[in-house]
Order: sequence, then structure tokens, then C-alpha cells
Amino acid sequence: MIKNIIFDFGNVLVGWNEEKIVEKFSGKKEEQELLKKIIFKSDEWFMLDEGLLNYDDAIKIFKEKLPSNLKLKVDNIMQTWYTYMPINNQITNLIKDLKQKGYKIYGLSNTHIPVYEYIKNSDIGKYFDGFVISAIEKMMKPNKEIYFRLFEKFNLIPKECYFIDDSEKNINVAIECGMNGYVFDAKKFDGLTDNLIKNEII
Repeated sequence: MIKNIIFDFGNVLVGWNEEKIVEKFSGKKEEQELLKKIIFKSDEWFMLDEGLLNYDDAIKIFKEKLPSNLKLKVDNIMQTWYTYMPINNQITNLIKDLKQKGYKIYGLSNTHIPVYEYIKNSDIGKYFDGFVISAIEKMMKPNKEIYFRLFEKFNLIPKECYFIDDSEKNINVAIECGMNGYVFDAKKFDGLTDNLIKNEII
């Protein structure tokens, strides 16, 4: 029997599109491409995900790699980029419905600490019973250890957990760890609903 529903953040709870984000900081295509490459596509970005680099050091590195006319944009980008990720209202409504039905709600995400804090302190954050975040745990999906950390931290039984993530690899590992799960596509929300009904969750 499923008792716990676990949600990924990027492309599940919130939309993740670095091209849309850089458009907020520059109207020039060449600058957008450079900001995307140096910041969002960098090794440092993934080190922030894994908690191996702090924001101040990352900002210094990004500034060193960018031309002078873009250095001033780095601080603004790093302080606000996550506020430009649109929240998926269908998912937030689902979370509220699941919570009302008595399910425990958890977040399991490869993401930066400021993103976690932003979501935790948002209106939807109060519906979560807990979070396991890569940058805090210093491990990332699909490493099995982060799934085991979720079970251990909240005393969860894997077979009682249902995980929603946009990555097939992450879901496959979740299944290997004993959970049920669904590969989410934001353009096909009905697919998730159908699977929840199939598993007698809703």
C-alpha cells in the first residue's frame, strides 16, 4: 500500500528551461548563449547541485570566464534565476489533493540549496513532510545512496513509496531500490493521473 508520494523538482514541480531564464537577463542572442554556456552548462553548475562548491566561489569563477559587460549580470542571475522557473499548477493541485487524502509528501531533487529554500518557503512548501536535496546530502540521483538516505531520514518503507521524476534513469533506480514510480512528462499530465489511478493512489 502506497503511503508516501515523492516529487522531483525540475520539470515536475517547477519548469526548468535555461534558455527561457537567460532571456530574462539579456535581449541579445549571443549574450544569452554565452551566459547559458558559462553558467548553466558548466561543470561548476553540477558541482553546486552536488554541494561541492559554494555560491560565492561559483560566482567568482563565472565572472572570470565572462567578458566585462556580462560580469555585472552574474550576481543578479545567481540570486534570482530560480524565481523564473514556473510552478506547475497541476502538480501543486495534485500535492494538495494527495495531502488531503492522508499521504505523506516528500521532495527528492538534484538541486542547489537556494532552490530548496525557495520551494520550502513557497506556498506549496508547507504541504511537504520533508526533503532530501543533493546539495545538502552531497550525493545525487541516480546514486542509490540518496534514495537510501530518503528512507533512513524519514523512516520510510520503499514499497510504500511512489516517486515522480522526469528522468527514466532516476525512476529505474528508484524501482531497483524497491519503490514504485512514474516518469513524468509535463505535456502529458493525464498520463500521471492514469498511473495514480492504476496504482489505486487516487
